[in-house]
Amino acid sequence: MAKKLSQKETEKLIGGIREAYEAKIRQLNYRIDNLNVENRNLRASLAEMKGKEGKVGKAIVDAEEKGEEIVRLYRMTAETELKTLRLFADKWKKLAEQMIGVFPKTESDRYIRFADELSSLLGKEETHFAPQEEEAFDPKAIIGKYMEDEEEDGFNLDDVLNPKGELDLAKLCRGLGLMDAEEEKKEE
Repeated sequence: MAKKLSQKETEKLIGGIREAYEAKIRQLNYRIDNLNVENRNLRASLAEMKGKEGKVGKAIVDAEEKGEEIVRLYRMTAETELKTLRLFADKWKKLAEQMIGVFPKTESDRYIRFADELSSLLGKEETHFAPQEEEAFDPKAIIGKYMEDEEEDGFNLDDVLNPKGELDLAKLCRGLGLMDAEEEKKEE
C-alpha cells in the first residue's frame, strides 16, 4: 500500500526534486557554456587554418611561377653563352685561316682542326643543348647501341680510356649519335 504524504512532506519532496533539477539544469547550462566557448575557439581555429591554407596555396603558386622564371632565365643565359661560344668559334676559325703561311703548316692545321671540332661540337641548331622532351639523353644506351653495331674487335674500352692515336672528336660524336654526318658537312 502506498503511504499518503502530508503536505509538509510533499512540499519537502517537491523541494528536493526541484533542487535536484535546478542543480542538473545548472550543470547542463555550465556544460552548454563550455561547449559554446569551445565552438567559438574551434571556429576561430578553422578560420585561421583557412587563412593559412590560402597563404600556402598562394606560396605554392608563387614558387611555381618563380621556378618557371628561373628556368627561363637559365635557358636564356645558356642560349647567350652558346651564341658567345659560336662567335668565339667563328673568330677562332678566321684567325686560324689567317695563320696559314704565318705558322708552320702543322700548327695552322691544328688551329683549323680545333676550330672545326669546336664548331661541330657547338652545332648549328639553337636547341642543340636544350633538353629534348621526347627522348632523354642516356649515354649508356647510346654506348650500348654503338657496341651492338660494332664488330667484336671494333670497340676496345682500354683504347677509349687511353687513346694511342689522335682523337677524332667529330667521328666520336657521330659514333655516339650526338652529331650526324650531315651536320658535319654543314659545319664545313
